Amino acid sequence: MDAKTKKMVDALNEALEHELGAIIRYLHHSFLVMGPNRQPLVGFLRARAKESLDHAVALGEKVTALGGHPTVKIVEHMEPGHQTTEEILREELESEKEAFAVYVKRLPAFKDNLPLEFMMQQFIIEENEHIEGLEKLLRKS
Repeated sequence: MDAKTKKMVDALNEALEHELGAIIRYLHHSFLVMGPNRQPLVGFLRARAKESLDHAVALGEKVTALGGHPTVKIVEHMEPGHQTTEEILREELESEKEAFAVYVKRLPAFKDNLPLEFMMQQFIIEENEHIEGLEKLLRKS
C-alpha cells in the first residue's frame, strides 16, 4: 500500500472508531432517558445510532476497497452513571463536535480522491446538522 493510500485508510479508520463509539453511546443513552419526553428522545437517540451505523458501514467498506483492514477499536466514553436528559444531550453534543473535528482534520487526506472527498464532506455536513440539532434541543427558549 502506498503512502497516500495508507493516509486515506488511517483517516477512514479514525472516523470509523468515532462512529462505532457513537453507535454504542447513542444506544446506551436511549436506555437511560426517563420522564415525560422519553419516547421522542429515545426515537431521536436510536435514529442517531442508526445514522452512525450507516456511516460506519460506509467507512469500513471504503477501507477494504482501498486494501486496508477496518478497525474494531472504538472511541470510548466514560460511563458516569445516572445522568439527566440534559447531561445526556450535552455529552452527545460534545461527542458530535469531536467527530466533526476528526472529519475536518482528515479531509485533506482525500484531496486526490474526489469520491472519498465528497463522502467525507457529506459526513461533515451531517455532523454539523447533528450539532445544530442538539444545540436546539439544549437551548432554553
